[in-house]
Amino acid sequence: MKILRNKQVVVLRAFFPSSSSEDSNLHLLCPVRALKVYVDRSSHWHMMALKVESQELNEMEEKDQYGKHDFTNGEKYFSCSQTEKISSQNVTQCYFTCQQCGKGFNRKTKLTKHMKTHTGVKPFRCDQCSKSFRKMDYLNRHLKTHSGEKPFTCQQCGKSFTQKQHLKVHMRIHTGEKPFTCKQCGKSFSEKGHLKVHMRTHTGEKPFTCEFCGKSFIDKRNVNIHTRIHTGEKPFTCQQCGKGFTQAEHLKGHMRIHTGEKPFTCKQCGKSFTENGHLKVHMRIHTGEKPFTCQQCGKSFSQKCHLKFHVRSHTGEKPFTCKLCRRSFTTAINLRYHMRNHT
Repeated sequence: MKILRNKQVVVLRAFFPSSSSEDSNLHLLCPVRALKVYVDRSSHWHMMALKVESQELNEMEEKDQYGKHDFTNGEKYFSCSQTEKISSQNVTQCYFTCQQCGKGFNRKTKLTKHMKTHTGVKPFRCDQCSKSFRKMDYLNRHLKTHSGEKPFTCQQCGKSFTQKQHLKVHMRIHTGEKPFTCKQCGKSFSEKGHLKVHMRTHTGEKPFTCEFCGKSFIDKRNVNIHTRIHTGEKPFTCQQCGKGFTQAEHLKGHMRIHTGEKPFTCKQCGKSFTENGHLKVHMRIHTGEKPFTCQQCGKSFSQKCHLKFHVRSHTGEKPFTCKLCRRSFTTAINLRYHMRNHT
């Protein structure tokens, strides 16, 4: 039996006045055991007992080594904050708080891992490609890209994935589930990351900038694709004709030229297309939608490229020049028509 210090005995006697011989020695028990006896008897005494227990925990906390411990090169990035008491569950948690961003953790190891997001430390390196990671779990997932291992398979279409989470996200294609919804426009998405990128269309934020021309984009994928315009890189090549593409989607659409596949069909007129984007543009013929409007004259167009060509009538820009006679044109197709005069 734990014997309390004198001041604790006095406090407990004040909070738990003995009313029977059965209770006469309760003040000699530890606060936790005393609390268990009285918690069901009176909510009033329950709350008083919590104060006693909290007092002792605070004294213990003052001696806690973690509050003064150094985990990042001699600098104090975190400390054990004041004990949080959830009286309804009688649970005590000691949080470790990051001094840089304020995020709290219930374990020292979790905070230590979190600090790597601030320091940029990536101690786990792939031996095959030298790419580094903050966690061993991330490295293990990455290694599957080299081994080709894809242990998680969709039971509906047979597609396999390196991670269980990727399979979970993929399943939403079959179920049609879109759990992440934009609060501003109501548009829904199957992935949280897609919603995050979409929100930038409302805020106007474009955090990714091309190092060659300074043009900005809402996501990293778009800036990587754009950069290939400057580098001339076309990493996706058709195995049948050798034509190269900057995007995998473009190659996929191109392959349908060889196969003759046209999986996207207009429900109103039955016309089919090799790409979904072509179907969307076609649908505007039926709906009459012209979402692209000239800011100078107010004329509207069903396609963005048509607006782009039109704007050149205001600016006088003619970027396509004949190498033989030096005559210039507003569009590439007009230049091609002109070249027939030379042949």
